Amino acid sequence: MLRTSSKKKSSAQGGFTVLELLFVMFIVAILAVFAIPAYIGFIQKARETAVVSYLSKIKKAEEVHRLGLNSGGLYSNSFDVLEDTGIVPPATGISSRVEHDYTFDLTAGVDGSSLPYWRVNAAPLSSDASAKWFYIDDQGPVRYETGAAATASSPVLKR
Repeated sequence: MLRTSSKKKSSAQGGFTVLELLFVMFIVAILAVFAIPAYIGFIQKARETAVVSYLSKIKKAEEVHRLGLNSGGLYSNSFDVLEDTGIVPPATGISSRVEHDYTFDLTAGVDGSSLPYWRVNAAPLSSDASAKWFYIDDQGPVRYETGAAATASSPVLKR
């Protein structure tokens, strides 16, 4: 009786060819071309949303401070004083702070008509020309510019 084996002996080693590896690397590169910019855009949008939220907290804290008994009806030019309202989270910096990869500069005082005012400029730390700059003051809404400093005459941010 002749015995036959069901196992075949192969002289070739298992593995991938160079062409198969190049094809897989090409597909991964194509996916990265689309995924990385989308991810970076998502991260920037999240930062901008956090900045707008922080500016809203500053606005609320300024009003609470101005209406307080010890303010004399004036706004504060100190983030440390605004922290005392419990609205602005504690951090370092009196008139300038870095939060969410943005620098916040706070100014307050009395204008030529003896009216109190305050304003905050938020500038991105990155040098990306597509990043938004923000501005808010005692007059109202958050304003923005893309790639340049925002001012009181910048467009209103609609969310």
